[in-house]
This record gives sequence, C-alpha cells and structure tokens, in this order.
Amino acid sequence: MVVKIVLPFLYLGFGFLVGKTPIDIKNQTSYLLTRLAIPMVIIYNIATFHRDLFFIITAMIVMLTAMMLLSRLFTSDAVERLCFFYLNIGWLALPVVTAVWGDSAAMAILSLYIGNSLFGNSIGAGMLINNGAVKIDIKRTLQSPPVAALIIGVACIPFGDVFRQYLPPVYRMVKWLLTFLGMGVLGMWLAHIKLCRKDFKAALRWALLRAVIVGFFLTLFIYIAGMFKLELVTANKSALYIICIMPPAANIIVLETHYCHTGKSAGLTAWGTLLSLLLIPIYIVVTRLLF
Repeated sequence: MVVKIVLPFLYLGFGFLVGKTPIDIKNQTSYLLTRLAIPMVIIYNIATFHRDLFFIITAMIVMLTAMMLLSRLFTSDAVERLCFFYLNIGWLALPVVTAVWGDSAAMAILSLYIGNSLFGNSIGAGMLINNGAVKIDIKRTLQSPPVAALIIGVACIPFGDVFRQYLPPVYRMVKWLLTFLGMGVLGMWLAHIKLCRKDFKAALRWALLRAVIVGFFLTLFIYIAGMFKLELVTANKSALYIICIMPPAANIIVLETHYCHTGKSAGLTAWGTLLSLLLIPIYIVVTRLLF
C-alpha cells in the first residue's frame, strides 16, 4: 500500500524538478495526457462496457449543474464560479485512484471525469465569454478529446470481447502512462505558479465549501446507486469520495487566459491544488485503514 501511495507523488516531484529546469515540456506532456493517455483509457473502458458508466456520467453532470446554480449564491464572478464547480479529475484524481485503488475504482472515477469534462468544456467558455451567463458551447464540447473518445468507445462496444482478450497489457501500460504524465504535468505546472496569502484564504474558503457540497451530492448519489444495485458505485465509495478534496481544474487557467486575458484563477487553482496534495495522502491512509 505504501508504494502505491508514494509513487504518484514521486512522479509529481519529478515533474516539479523538471519544471524548475530550462526544459519546458508542459505543453507536450499535457498533449500526450489529454490527447493520448486519457482518451485511450476512456475508449477501452467504454468498449468493454459497464452499464454503470453512463449512470455515473449523467449523475456527475447533474451534480455539476446543481453546483453551478448554487455558485450564484456565493459570487457573481464567472472565474470564481468556475473554480467552484469545475474540478481537476483528469490530472489529479484519476492518476491517484488508478495507482492506489485499481481498475474498478479507476473506471468509476473515469466516468466522473467524462461527465466533468463534458460539462466543463460546454459551460466554461460560455460563462467566461458572457460574464457568468450560462451559454453552452456545443462546438467546443464536440471537439474535446473526452467526447471524441466517448464516441469512439461506444462505436467499439461490439468488439468488447476482442479488447478484453488482446488489449489488457496495452491498457496496463497506458494506465501507468496516465498516472506518470498526469502527476508529472501537475508538478511542472506548480513549478511556475506564484502564490500569495490572499489567494490562499480564498482557496481555503472555496475548498471547504466545495467539500461539504460535493460530499452531500455524492452521498445522495451513492444512496440512489445502492437502490439500483449499481456495483461499480457501491463497491468504490472510498475512491469516489476523493473528489470532495479535488481542486479547480487547471484548464480554467487556459480558458480564462484565452477569453478574459486575466489570471485570477491561477492563484486559486494553485493553492487549491496544494491543499489537495496535502489532504490526499491523509485521505488514502485513513480510508485504506477503515474500509
């Protein structure tokens, strides 16, 4: 268990050290992660088909919709609202859960990631362009790698038995690549972020609020899944609850820079990520001991 917990953070440290050198490979590493590793994992899991996947994707979209609406009660700022409900599942939760909890839990988290990406990509840009007003960007959503991978995966469902028979070795290699690249690019990104106390206070406030609300929705979601005997959910409760301590998605910085030409989300995302990195090992140890 100790090795499983430590490895993702060794990859994070390696990425951080690389980020402190003149070598800048953040964009290339991000490209491999988002355009190759994560889509391949999605395609394999959709093709080998688990009926619970689509339930989890839908539940995640419903939860994020509710969080987006709730965010109006706390702030009118579009960037802060995005930082509240758009979570870093692909670069952080997915690599950690894959390394620590294994295939079944990774599949559950992967479903959350797909729902998170669908919602974040369709809503995020529209909110920033329209100063907080919700506008769905269908074109951006359809062009995002998770959506393309989802469509390809669905098309490959008839070949699921072939995937199960011949591709497990490739899948294991891609899962390791996902963990290595995900934590590595996160480390490189953190190496270039400047921090200030004001952002820390704001990030802490948002993190506490987000943990409570996400925890409530997850508990409700798991209860409903239990009623319908959805084993992928009920068997991986401890892994699913990790998203309560996930930070804002790093992609928010890209969206804000492109559409608003500001950088407010950088500090919130960086401090949120550091808080998550502090809490994740504690969460893993506690849940592995209790469950």
